Amino acid sequence: MAPFSQSCLATVLFCGVAAAQAPSTPYLLRLDHSNFEGHSCALLQSRGGFHLEVNDGDDVKVFEGTIKSDDLTKIAADLNSSALIDLSQPQIQEPLIRTHHDELQVTVFRGETWQDLFFQSSDSQQPFKRWLQPLVHWLENLPRVPHRELSEDEGKNRCLPVGEIALKKRGETLPESLTPRTTMHVLYGGPTPQPQTPPQPVVSQSAPPLLLLQSFEMKTESAHESCVLIGINGAYRFEERTQKTGRPVKTKIAAGHIGADDLQELRQLLDDPGLAEIQHHEPPGHGDVPMMEDKTEIFISRPAGVQHFILSSRFNRLDFPSFYRGDADVAAAHPLLNFLSEHLENNTAGVMDPTKRNRCTEAP
Repeated sequence: MAPFSQSCLATVLFCGVAAAQAPSTPYLLRLDHSNFEGHSCALLQSRGGFHLEVNDGDDVKVFEGTIKSDDLTKIAADLNSSALIDLSQPQIQEPLIRTHHDELQVTVFRGETWQDLFFQSSDSQQPFKRWLQPLVHWLENLPRVPHRELSEDEGKNRCLPVGEIALKKRGETLPESLTPRTTMHVLYGGPTPQPQTPPQPVVSQSAPPLLLLQSFEMKTESAHESCVLIGINGAYRFEERTQKTGRPVKTKIAAGHIGADDLQELRQLLDDPGLAEIQHHEPPGHGDVPMMEDKTEIFISRPAGVQHFILSSRFNRLDFPSFYRGDADVAAAHPLLNFLSEHLENNTAGVMDPTKRNRCTEAP
């Protein structure tokens, strides 16, 4: 079985870290906040100059001005709290059922490095509210600071530093030819943002992956998310998250090795024509078409490369023509899913600490 190539890995998983090297910058902070009331963003210079954009759904207002030195000192102190400095993206846990639409991106420029944190809901912000709320209040009150107003055509730039940060829509991979001078990608949280795939480290090449499966199912009062990563040597990792409305997320993680006979059975299931012949079709609009609540995405290492396809149990429902239905019905994968349930999900011997979640980016 041929291992995943580097280019295929870039397709399967996204690489990302919370801090990376960047050149010295005159900027201190970038905030991007989006909720049902609208969208706003601000870029603050280290000397107090600011650029602000406010979108209430009708038009975009652009303001520029300078905050008072006392306010600048207070913001700098808030940003330098140890709780915020030490926070990284993997520590931000998103629920499966979100209470409110509230997205917040905090980008702090720290000398020769930067820190980029993205919260997709009010729920994930809650544990850090003590440190985030002053920043949100500052952004909300910034239009009251003395300023000059620019026209939308003249001033709108999504609060991006000129020439230093590249714009990247949520859920979109930046082509190599467009890689900016720094490795930082600001996620634009506009009025109708697309979902973001959380950044993940690359799978370890010590055990090249044979199968990666990620699924999500939303019901009336519950949600279920799981992933499975199996290496060609039989090492596996299984992660499951479930949540009922009004309840916290329950996480289960298991890891271990599949025996030689079971691994051979798995390869036979993967080589079944019902799976091997499925071809992936991108949705119209390059991913902008919404999908139904359930989705199973599968990557299989084949001699010719990586096979990738998306399954949905609502594939044959024609009463929602505007929704993306994936490439086939999930029934095509039932034998595979039953095998994974029997050999991985129900194996209690390899249960791990739930805090060790890594979104199936590395098997043992």
